[in-house]
Amino acid sequence: MQALGITITLNSLIQNLSMEKLQIEGSLIMSQILLDERWQGVAFLSLYDKKGKIVLHSNPNLIGSKINGIEDLFNKESPYYHKVTLGTGEEVFLSDTKINIKNNQYILRVALHLYPAEKLLRVSKIHLIFIFLSAFIVIFAGITTIFIFRKIEKMQIKMRELENLSLLSKVLAHEIRNPLGSIKGFAQYLFKKISDISLKEYLDIIIKESMRLERLTNELSIYANPENVNLKEVNLKEIIHEVILPFINQHEEIKFIQQTDNIYFKTDIDKMKQILSNIIQNSVDALTDTKDKIITIRAYKTNGKIKIEIEDSGIGMDEQTLKRALEPFFTTKPKGTGLGLAIVERLCEVLKIDLQIKSKKGQGTKTCLIISE
Repeated sequence: MQALGITITLNSLIQNLSMEKLQIEGSLIMSQILLDERWQGVAFLSLYDKKGKIVLHSNPNLIGSKINGIEDLFNKESPYYHKVTLGTGEEVFLSDTKINIKNNQYILRVALHLYPAEKLLRVSKIHLIFIFLSAFIVIFAGITTIFIFRKIEKMQIKMRELENLSLLSKVLAHEIRNPLGSIKGFAQYLFKKISDISLKEYLDIIIKESMRLERLTNELSIYANPENVNLKEVNLKEIIHEVILPFINQHEEIKFIQQTDNIYFKTDIDKMKQILSNIIQNSVDALTDTKDKIITIRAYKTNGKIKIEIEDSGIGMDEQTLKRALEPFFTTKPKGTGLGLAIVERLCEVLKIDLQIKSKKGQGTKTCLIISE
């Protein structure tokens, strides 16, 4: 069932791309599907021509290689399900489907890790009727994805003409946010109206992915268009407490240590909260796979300056990752936007705050904000 859903989604996407576009964007689409939580258990995705040559692959390094035995698949029933043992020794479940692209026939292969594949196969045999329902939902999701890709393609054309990020954010708001809101609203309306649990699950995915794209648009808008600075006298200790309180309530497994003095200074409250929230969110994400989960926040005066330190016991960053940590759209998280720290740096520039990040792989990360009084 999962292999069928992925095949339908990929086929619908591929059919809407020219061969030139397919070679450029095909492997990217396959890689994104592998990272998508909806398709857990996928080992790899690939597309072969009649000579056994790899045209597309979720691992771009394999494109152009030739695989033996592919020619025989064109004479078998489609889809053709079977198991093979990879070079790594792992046995995987394969779904090979013949598809036509621009009057040429290809084999679209979906490889699933064996345990989840067998489980899904048993379920699909018991509930055959749900295959058609799932296919309908996946096609709907595929159409939605194509719609977004077309909007992004138009955006890329306009980006070449844009002189700065401010114009980019305005176009994003006009070209993506409005239709995305309609898609989300329609999905939410259907979610309330229907009672079929299986359909509700897929509608929930559409709603969540729409909200994720909305967050990306909002973050880009913040990055590209910092609002005018509105300075007010504030108590730093109170601001920090207001920012960390939601994190404390949501993450009981994390120990938050707050060592802050009552420091009064002038700043833009909203921007300061955004800076602190983004840094703490990064620290929370870094603690996902660690045993000791501790985040320490310190604020004190030293040498006529206010210093804020946010330190975590997370996985840390290697030297190469640390160098790119502030780059817009750079992320090591499967669903990250890559704008969290970029926004921090941008807002620090606006508020004239010195931003310093120190990190070592396996030893955690310390972020320092130095504010001149």
